Amino acid sequence: MLSALRRLGIRDSFRAVREIVRGGGPVAVRLVSVGRPEGLLVPTTKFVLEVERRDGGTTELHPSLPVPPPYAWVYRVARVLRVPVVRSVEPTDLAFSVRVPRRRDRGG
Repeated sequence: MLSALRRLGIRDSFRAVREIVRGGGPVAVRLVSVGRPEGLLVPTTKFVLEVERRDGGTTELHPSLPVPPPYAWVYRVARVLRVPVVRSVEPTDLAFSVRVPRRRDRGG
């Protein structure tokens, strides 16, 4: 159980979020890549998120998130059988960026 928590990278993620907050908050979040599923009983996949801060810097997050086991198993079988659709998709093909809207202070 502890290895699963360590693999999820909770401590490292907390430190990165603290760095983002100290930098004034996020301006944009970009999904850089998505890894392949790992693990048999509790499959997880690693993501690389890049957060642009208000102070101009960027912070990278490397969280691992659980994946439904049927999805992970089907993905692995499709890779072994060299299914064309699965074989042609690379994890970096899923990259996208989202701007974070600013909060407006409510005048009272």
